[in-house]
Parts: sequence; structure tokens; C-alpha cells
Amino acid sequence: MKQLIPSNLEPGMVLADTVFAANGRVLLAEGTKLTQDLIERLQEMQIMTVFVNDENTISIDPDDVLINRVHSDALQVLGHFLPADIFGERLGSVKERYDLLTDILSAVIKDNKIANLYLDLRTIDDDTLDHSIAVCVLSLIMGDVLKMDKERLLLLGKAAMAHDIGKKFVPRELIAKKEDRTPEEAKLYEDHTKHGYRFLREMEFDVSIARVALYHHERWDGSGYINKIAGEEIDLFSRIVAVADVYDDVTKGISLKQKYLPHEAMEFLYGAGNIYFDARVVKAFTGSIYAYPLGSIVKLSTGEIGIVVNVQKTMAPRPIIKVFYDKENNRLDYPRQVDLSEEKTLFITKIL
Repeated sequence: MKQLIPSNLEPGMVLADTVFAANGRVLLAEGTKLTQDLIERLQEMQIMTVFVNDENTISIDPDDVLINRVHSDALQVLGHFLPADIFGERLGSVKERYDLLTDILSAVIKDNKIANLYLDLRTIDDDTLDHSIAVCVLSLIMGDVLKMDKERLLLLGKAAMAHDIGKKFVPRELIAKKEDRTPEEAKLYEDHTKHGYRFLREMEFDVSIARVALYHHERWDGSGYINKIAGEEIDLFSRIVAVADVYDDVTKGISLKQKYLPHEAMEFLYGAGNIYFDARVVKAFTGSIYAYPLGSIVKLSTGEIGIVVNVQKTMAPRPIIKVFYDKENNRLDYPRQVDLSEEKTLFITKIL
């Protein structure tokens, strides 16, 4: 291991220790393989010195570590929304869908050109890589419902994973800002769509993948950005990714001060069908994504705590809950079952 100033770093060197910003935030993790962009970023951040591996250091390939991490996280997201890996044949055709999408995900994630984007996505901010993984999984679920073949699903998955890559060209403080941006700041932020398209085309990605980076903020009624196109002028991949992007954003509170509960996000999407989003795509989403997957532990408006035991598609945002704890957090001797589709005054307030 040796200590170097940023100006002496070279692309391909591997960090032997984590690099922290002055405020304590992780800038680059141990094991990161340096690129010219990352070296320039270290210089811009006025990092004094960093530790890199030398010929006497035993190390592992950081690319493999990141690919494995992304793969693991993606399967976890898929299992959350399609829990067939846990409940097997009890969910019938869901198991077949899960197996198909597992194969597609593996092919997307291990694609060399896509894998080269993970480090950039991770260093944009703390959320972008995780957000890209979730959007990829959700988009593939919708693509499968819309009867896309494996080749189309593979392209869709790559497009979804790369949709936010243009944010690497946007000032970090604008990405992190949750309050209203000034018109000038909004323009800088919105330009991430153009930057993403340009970057992906320069990297020789298929135009159908790059186009999603450009169009994923366009809206069905023409009110989006950056080209103000509308309806079927927006390609299907972009319409799918737009729905997945918004759902994951609002349920995680990435760009909002307050998070939506899953059923609230679904109700918003449903109401925005043929206004902001393609209603056919929204239907594919709401008809295949469980707002509260089987086995979710939830808190009710009464203060009681229970587990989701039924996720019938007809009333997915209003599942059947088996209540195990009362509002005082005392375990019930005889758990009771509550059907939220019938108990209209009860609702879920929190996922535990």
C-alpha cells in the first residue's frame, strides 16, 4: 500500500482505503478502481492524499465485488415484489415469472458495458445506484406483463439501469436538493437527460437504451421535460421506466421531503394514467406489483401491528392482515384477521 497525492494517481489504480469528504461522507470506497473522472473529482474536492494498492498488496477485483453486490440487491428487490422465491409453488405462475426475470436480471447486471456504469452511479450520491437497481427490476416486471420477449426485456433492463447516468454531469448539491430549485438550477438538473443520452451514445450503447435516458421525464400530456413530447411520441421503454422511476422515488422519498406509502404511490399513478403516464403501462404496474407483499409487517391506523397474509390482485393496496399485537404493543393470545378491503376506515400507516 502506498500514499499518493491525487495528481500522481493513474487510471486503473485501486484504492486501499476509503476516501472521506471533509463532512465525513464517503466519497469513494476501499477497492474502487480509479478512472480519470474519479481522479479529477478527487482533485476538485481538494483531497490531500489517498492510499492505493501496490505490488505487495493482495486484493480482489473491485468490479466483481460491485457486480455481485448489484446482483444480490436486484434479487432482493425482485423477491420483495414477486415473493415466489420464498413461497414457491403456492404462487403458481408467479414462480415462473420470478425465474424468467431472475435470468434476465443476471444477464443485464453482468453485461460488461452496464457493469462499467455502476461506479459512476454509486458515486453520484448515496441513492442513485440503489434507485437504478429498483427501477430496473420494476421495469422488467412491467415489460413481462406487456408480453415482451427476452431480447426486448434485456434491452429494457439495460435502459432502466442506465436511465440516470446523466446525473454524473450535474452538480452534486442540485441532486441532493429537495426544496424547490431556482429556474437556473432546474435547467441544470433537467439537462441530465441530454447528458445521459450523449454519454450513452458515445459509449456505443444501442439508441433504444440511450433514448430512455433522454425521455424518462417526458409525460403523456406533454408536460414533462426535456423535449415536451407527448403520448406515443414517447417510446414504450421510456414510458415504462417513467412509472418505475416515480414509484421508487416517492416511496423512498428520494427527491421529496416526505415519503409516500406504497398504496398512496399506487393511487397517485392510477389517477395519473393518461395524464402523466400511459394508462396501459400503469395498469401493467398496478396489476402486477404488490403494494404490500406477502409477509410484510405493517402498522395499522389503530396502532395495531400485523402481517400481510393475503395479496389478492383485485384489492392489492387493501390486503388482508393478521393482527398479532394490540395498540399497546401487547401480543394477542388469539390473533385476528382484518380484511382492509372491507374495513374501509382502517388503513396501513407504516411498514415495519
